[in-house]
Amino acid sequence: MTSDKRRAKRVPVELPVKVYLFDNKGKTRIGDPLAGCIRDFSPLGAALTVATILLNGKHLFYTCQDNPDIVLELAFELSGSPEEDIIVPAVPVWFDRDLGSEKKQFAVGLKFLANARSPEIKILSKKACKDETMLVSLWRKFF
Repeated sequence: MTSDKRRAKRVPVELPVKVYLFDNKGKTRIGDPLAGCIRDFSPLGAALTVATILLNGKHLFYTCQDNPDIVLELAFELSGSPEEDIIVPAVPVWFDRDLGSEKKQFAVGLKFLANARSPEIKILSKKACKDETMLVSLWRKFF
């Protein structure tokens, strides 16, 4: 039996997201986005599901591990307008096959680089928690 050592409770969600490789040094996106879905969420991180682990010929996990200047940029289109995307930088901390899915997909554990109290994370928390009680429980540790 394993124990969950996460620092924050996660809630199940289905948030579509576009994933980019982002070069922090050059402040540029590398290539086209990869469509994914956030399956669980906390103010500190999330679990991402993607159809492929390769993005523009680069491995989502190992590229970020091999070069600390490369991070993932998560673009959430919550308003229906790409101009109002919520952008959250993250780094992958683990990846594996998504054995819970009928499709052959990959699951990627993410650590957000944005502060848990940032406006972007607060907006995502409200979107993730449809129940006000769940939102209060999720945020109790951070306030």
